[in-house]
Amino acid sequence: MTTTATTVSPPPRANTAHPTGPTLPDPRAGSAVACDLLGLVHIPASELRLAARAGLDPALLDAFLPDASGPRPEAGARHIRLGRGPAYYQPRTALPSWAALGEALGRLDRQAPGQAPALRHALLDNLHNLAAAGAYTLWHGLTDRPRLTDDPRPAALERLLEIATSTAAALHGHRAAGPFAPHPGDLALLQAHEAGWRTFRELDNTVKIGNELRFLAEHVLAPQPDITTVLAPLYGSLSLALTARTVLPALLGRPIDVHLVRLGFHDQGNVAYLGAGGTVRHRATAPRAYRDRLTAAARDTTVLVIDDNVGYGSTLRAARALVEQLGGRAVTRSVESAWTLYHRSGRHDIADAADLPSLRPNLHHSIQKRLTGHLLRGDAGAYLRDGAHRAAGTLHRQMASSFDLVVSTGTWTTAQLAAMRTELAHAATWNEPPVPRPAALAAA
Repeated sequence: MTTTATTVSPPPRANTAHPTGPTLPDPRAGSAVACDLLGLVHIPASELRLAARAGLDPALLDAFLPDASGPRPEAGARHIRLGRGPAYYQPRTALPSWAALGEALGRLDRQAPGQAPALRHALLDNLHNLAAAGAYTLWHGLTDRPRLTDDPRPAALERLLEIATSTAAALHGHRAAGPFAPHPGDLALLQAHEAGWRTFRELDNTVKIGNELRFLAEHVLAPQPDITTVLAPLYGSLSLALTARTVLPALLGRPIDVHLVRLGFHDQGNVAYLGAGGTVRHRATAPRAYRDRLTAAARDTTVLVIDDNVGYGSTLRAARALVEQLGGRAVTRSVESAWTLYHRSGRHDIADAADLPSLRPNLHHSIQKRLTGHLLRGDAGAYLRDGAHRAAGTLHRQMASSFDLVVSTGTWTTAQLAAMRTELAHAATWNEPPVPRPAALAAA
């Protein structure tokens, strides 16, 4: 089984039983719920009352969906839960509750179908997170420490990628029958696996991913049917890639192969990705089976590389080099771009790295770290009060400013500028909040 949107092998029979859930919205219309800057949903009191009537375990909700009530919890309008808490950002500690989380989703779908969209989204979001985090840690281990025989990890990785794909599909309005919880043997394997666990994926905002995939389908992939393969660097783009496996074929009406590589320089400086002469060490990016599949898919074709964000362009340049080493041609795209670097350095240029850079400003790591820090400490109040949620203006206005900056540099081709204009027009419908700038840059 490859990481391909159109060839999903059946999961183990022991894990298939799960309700398909209520009638979901057309995925072309966008997310059914609103997400905040970091990608969290806010679950209102009305849905929490439904959860209680459906018999969802309050202790389980406390573990995954922190209470964010105001100083007077009895004030119903103020009684909410956040869609993510410490368990989301410490996935290894949450593994023992994985099955119970899946059972809670099933109970909600049976007892209150279609009546608690934010709560259902939050449960799916946490299930997806566990599967994605588990898949990455096995990807990490199989890449760095492969074994020749008697290794249960490859089969477990395939199953975890299927769970992560199913939950991603459900989050974006597609019916998904599961499995939503792991095979018991896979769970035990993950609990014993210490290396490769990450705190957060840079791009795990459902609304942002949905907007991005719709833009790519309509304005990049539909006009260019020669692009049959998508390549996503890990870890930041993992959720986007898993969502793309289902969403892009549905939007396009044709197959799209989605492949993964562990590749990055900002947060993976300890991995020697580059070899002699600037070549990319393919062996360092993926387990052997996945390397072989990418090699076959990339040869003599055009590959769309999608990175979660571009700063200096090192990851996109390396991904392009890898595709070319494998005999293909790369078209590179960033979901966010660090346009603040252009303000800080007149010589900064990524025109050669990002063929299709998004005008969407990047959510700086320092802000992500601060926001996730509130949640890791269990301080939902501090999270809600954080000024990052109250950036001025609109995302569309920020993107228009990015375009003005791009034009002023004079380094972009006519085709790149045309693509940015198209994105700016498409973004008029995006329901994302504005992106705050780091304090140091805002003061510059």
